[in-house]
Amino acid sequence: MGTILIVILLLVVILLVASVVLGRSTQEVQSARDTEYLELEGSWIRYRVSGGGPPVVLVHGWLSSGRIWEPLAERLAQRFTVYALDLSGFGESDKPISGYGIRYGSRLLYAFCAHFGLTRAAVVGHDIGGAMAMKLAADHQDMVGRIVLVATPADEGQVDLPTLLWLTTLPIIGPIFYALGRAVTPLRRLWMRPFVLDSEDLSEEVVDDAGRSTPAAVKTTLEVMRREVARGRLLRQAGIVKVPVLAIAGEDDQIVDPQAADDWVRAVSAEVVFLDGCGHLPMLERTSEFNARVLAFLTGDARYLDTIAAPPRETTEDDEAVAYEETFEGPPPSVRARQKNHQEPEALEPEPPNPESVSPEPDEPDSLKPPNIVRKQHGRYSPRDADRDPRDEDAEDRDDASSDPLEGNGADRGVRDHGRRGAGEDAGGPLSELPGHLFEWPEWKEPRSWDRSRETEQQRPREERDDDARSEGPEEKPPRP
Repeated sequence: MGTILIVILLLVVILLVASVVLGRSTQEVQSARDTEYLELEGSWIRYRVSGGGPPVVLVHGWLSSGRIWEPLAERLAQRFTVYALDLSGFGESDKPISGYGIRYGSRLLYAFCAHFGLTRAAVVGHDIGGAMAMKLAADHQDMVGRIVLVATPADEGQVDLPTLLWLTTLPIIGPIFYALGRAVTPLRRLWMRPFVLDSEDLSEEVVDDAGRSTPAAVKTTLEVMRREVARGRLLRQAGIVKVPVLAIAGEDDQIVDPQAADDWVRAVSAEVVFLDGCGHLPMLERTSEFNARVLAFLTGDARYLDTIAAPPRETTEDDEAVAYEETFEGPPPSVRARQKNHQEPEALEPEPPNPESVSPEPDEPDSLKPPNIVRKQHGRYSPRDADRDPRDEDAEDRDDASSDPLEGNGADRGVRDHGRRGAGEDAGGPLSELPGHLFEWPEWKEPRSWDRSRETEQQRPREERDDDARSEGPEEKPPRP
């Protein structure tokens, strides 16, 4: 038991020592050239200049560097002089033990602009870089002409780190975990995956820049920034800014709440643009639209917005069918493809029948035989059972009378007679000839009342109907066919 405790204590001591050493580690630029580095606020700062025209300063955000602006800088260089720098603690600049946050970053930007003699410069800032640009405009209003805020938080509660990055900000284990991520590229990629909506937009430069900082720079920058934007401090300072402001946010940003753009609108009357299907890095995820929005704002020329391509829409078979009906140039492509892939089977010649294997044809069923049509004779149709012997009919009547307990009920009798007649019709009995005027429908028929005399006749007792029939004489029957 004592041995286990000693081992645990040794591990704790090792972790504490490693945490202190890594947490206070610094990095300095090894070979600073005058054309790429400046010594500002006691640190060597890496910068890049391109293009010609009015000045535009590009300020990156947390865990990033000036390389993230390369697509935008290439486009802006056609109209502007573009300055992109690596903030202290990130990229290829010095990484001191202290000197981080929004206030320090705004002083660094002021020294940078003063070195190049920039006035009324447009400043484009991403997350914490946007907060530094707003602080610079509030402290030195003559130095900033326009501001573009990209995914910039306005309050401490609007920043939400993924779990793996949150571990790098913890005491003791944070420096060790960040040092592990610097050595293992897949771990760094897991850090940065929540920054974009589509993993294909996560470039290798972004993953590499995430491991170019130090534990002190990563932790201190985030902690100081949260204190400086807490409880609306920066928003109140931004209230005195009178220059035009554009706020751009991705609707699917998982790092900074997109609703932060609304706070900037209320504070400085900023224009706001929400990019659909975009995360925390719109300059990489929606490059064309992002560049067009920034150019239109900086130049005041709305024609740049005409270059924004509409998102492609999937073509359905209904759309192809409509195009086919409009052009009449043939079937839709999908139909032509199916016709091309579909091959009709070759017709096979029938083999001659083998006499030995041919079986005699079965007799044609009665249901398939042509019906026997009964013609009118003397203006009347002959009874269906006219070919039967009258003595058989009398025998059937006697059987019905002896077996039917409800002999006097003519309605029931009629129902049974109707069932017997229906059975005879189904058995293939003769069919009455249809009258020629059956389907000649007049445009209007005069309403007429129903003749109820037949119904009354059917309801009379059978004996009375038989007596009336004998008094009228025997019914003339047509000759048998």
